Amino acid sequence: MRKVGDYFQYSGAVHIHTTESDGTKIVEDVIAIGKDTKLDFMMFADHMTLSNRENGHEGLYGDMLVVIGYEHNDEADEHHYLLFDSPKVYPNEMKAAEYVTAGATDKALGILAHPDEIRTNLEQYPPYPWRDWNAVGFNGIEIWNQMSEWMEKLTRYNKLPMSLSPRKSMVGPTDRILKIWDEYNIKEKMVGIAGVDAHAFPVHIGPLKIEIFPYKVHFKCLRTHVILPEKMSNDFKVAKKQLYDAIFDCRVYISNTRWGNADKFEFYAQNNSEKVISGGTLSSTENGKLISKLPSKATIKLIHNGRYILETETDYFEYANLQSGVYRIEAWKGKRGWIFSNHIRVA
Repeated sequence: MRKVGDYFQYSGAVHIHTTESDGTKIVEDVIAIGKDTKLDFMMFADHMTLSNRENGHEGLYGDMLVVIGYEHNDEADEHHYLLFDSPKVYPNEMKAAEYVTAGATDKALGILAHPDEIRTNLEQYPPYPWRDWNAVGFNGIEIWNQMSEWMEKLTRYNKLPMSLSPRKSMVGPTDRILKIWDEYNIKEKMVGIAGVDAHAFPVHIGPLKIEIFPYKVHFKCLRTHVILPEKMSNDFKVAKKQLYDAIFDCRVYISNTRWGNADKFEFYAQNNSEKVISGGTLSSTENGKLISKLPSKATIKLIHNGRYILETETDYFEYANLQSGVYRIEAWKGKRGWIFSNHIRVA
C-alpha cells in the first residue's frame, strides 16, 4: 500500500494458475512467491474449478489479499473468461454468451481473457481467442496478457533466447485490442486489466528443459494497480469488496514493472469544483484539465475517443483543451510500454 495524492494504491497479479488445473505449483507455494515479490493482492483463476476457494485458500496473508475465481471456456476451448465471486462453476456445455450472462446475473466480476490471441507459428500452441463480441454483460477486457504476447512472438528458432529472457519480449497491448477497448468505453464503462496468465510451463529445447516465466518472473513483470479512496481493510470480506469495486469502477491502471516501479503514477481530471480519476466522469469542460504525474520521465501519449492526439516526453503533464468523450494515457520507455491508464470520461 502507498498513499498517492488523495488515494491509496495497491498492485497485484491477476490470472494465476495452480496445479488444480494447468499450473505447475500448488496454491500455497504460489502464495508464498507472491508474498516474496511483495504483491498486494493475487487473483487466482484455474480452469473450470473453484477447488482452491472451496478448500479455504481465499483470505488475507499478512498484508496480501488472495481471491480465487476461475477461468471458464467453451467446449471448443475458446472464449476464455475470468469469473470472480461467482457462486459456482457454470455448466461446461454453456455457450460463451450464456456464461457471460450467468455471471452478470450473479453479479460476478467477468473479464475476457486474452481475447485477441493470434498465432500460427507453432501448431502445438494454438490461440484461444474471444469471438462472440455480441455477448452482453462482461465487465472488463484483459488488454495485456503476458503469455499471449510471449507466445505470439515464439518460433522454433527463437525458443532458447525467448525462454531465457521472457520479460524482454514484452512491448505492450496490441493495437487490435486497444481499438476494441476504446470503442467499448466510448459507449460504456469497461475496465482494462493486465493478466499474468501464470503457469510456469516447462519447455523442452533439445536436451534442455527450461521453465519459462517462473511465477516469480511473472510477478515481476505485468501488474494491475487498483486505486482506493481509503486503506484496504484488514477484514477479508471488506477488502475483497474493495478490490472488486475498484475493478468494476475502472479505478485501475496497468504497468510493466520491468521498466520501472509505477506505484506513484497519477492520472486525473479536474475543474473548479471537482476532481475525478480513472473510471470517473468530469461533469463540465469549463476550466477543466487533465493532469498526469509519473514516477520518472517517459513518453506520454494522450488518447481521446480512441485517437492519439498528443505525445510528449515528461514526468508531469497537463492538458486543458478538453472536449466531451473518454481520455486515457500511455507512458512508454523508448519502444516499450510502461503504464496504461483506464479511461476518464468528460461530459
